[in-house]
Amino acid sequence: MTRIALVCVSPLQHDSRVLRHAALLAGAGYEVRIFAQAPLPATPPAPVTVIPGPGSDTRVRLGMVLRQAPASLLPASADLLYWLSPSRLTTRRNLIRFKPDLVIANDWRALPLAFAAKRGCGARIIYDSHEFAPEEFADSWRWRLLARQHVVRIEDRYIREADAIATVSDGIADALAQRYGLTRPTVVSNTPAWQATAFRPTRRPITVLYHGAVVPRRGLETLIESVSRWPEEFRLVIRGPAQGGFDQHLRNLAGPLGERIALEPPVPPDQLISTAAQADIGIFLLSNSTTHARFAMPNKIFEYMQAGLMVISSDLPEIRSMIEAAGCGLLLSNDSPEGIATCLAGLDAARIDACKRAALARAQDLNFEAEGGKLLALVVRFAPAGAA
Repeated sequence: MTRIALVCVSPLQHDSRVLRHAALLAGAGYEVRIFAQAPLPATPPAPVTVIPGPGSDTRVRLGMVLRQAPASLLPASADLLYWLSPSRLTTRRNLIRFKPDLVIANDWRALPLAFAAKRGCGARIIYDSHEFAPEEFADSWRWRLLARQHVVRIEDRYIREADAIATVSDGIADALAQRYGLTRPTVVSNTPAWQATAFRPTRRPITVLYHGAVVPRRGLETLIESVSRWPEEFRLVIRGPAQGGFDQHLRNLAGPLGERIALEPPVPPDQLISTAAQADIGIFLLSNSTTHARFAMPNKIFEYMQAGLMVISSDLPEIRSMIEAAGCGLLLSNDSPEGIATCLAGLDAARIDACKRAALARAQDLNFEAEGGKLLALVVRFAPAGAA
């Protein structure tokens, strides 16, 4: 049986894309193994080899300084420094021991591991670029100073070793093709598996939902600051995994607003849509200050739509095209607390309900059942199911 390794150097529990891809390939008759960091979902769709995590946030920051920052002065050091991580050396051994026929490398951190399998056992490589790595955190001066050159060097060194490339949006596909002189990558949108969701009429209180990683640079502080300006029938829910104590920082900001703001823990991926469907509006903020941001098409946009929510978002090209085509929401004229409040003040239940119905209608075509076929077609080119 053909063996496929999905390598994901991040926590598997909240990586819905990797989980969906693993389930699809296992169902297609491949022997699938996932290499990923804990925490894991309760019932992963394939066997998992755990990649030891980086530990505390302090160790993460220390690792950036020790293993990534030197490449800012000496880019050629990036390859050597990448392999200074004991967890990567362990993962390399485990991956080669599995003897995959194909490795799907999820994001730049997995590329050197995939190349090690190519050299060690002749594996083919599909690079699945979830982000535009050279500018993923370009709005952070620390990242630009300490990490960017390392990331750029690793991706530049190994991307051409991939037999095929997939990514999540047209913008990233075009940017990768232009930057590296490659054939345009295959776009496999980050859509959820289809779940029938019943239309739920808007009632008070009107719930505005953000779900996703609770981390800096997602506009969450701006969202909280804006709530005091919202019409009194609106409330905010922030739901997702937090990092580095950032959730406590947000709780401190939200405290004076009492029950109008709720910060909730993440739910399992298979409960994401049904839980989101209890809200009325899904919101997403991202500064349009980098190439990466302009190309953003996050999975939460598709999830909001499948949950039957009106979508309100920063005005980014990829998201603008989606919202305007579906007629399922509004784009913010600016991402300030005042801009958000003005947008919400112009809404009534009838307008919200019209957008909710439009989201549900469009979601029938924007789901993994449609997008998964693109990935499967790519995989079959290099690793036919059932091959020896």
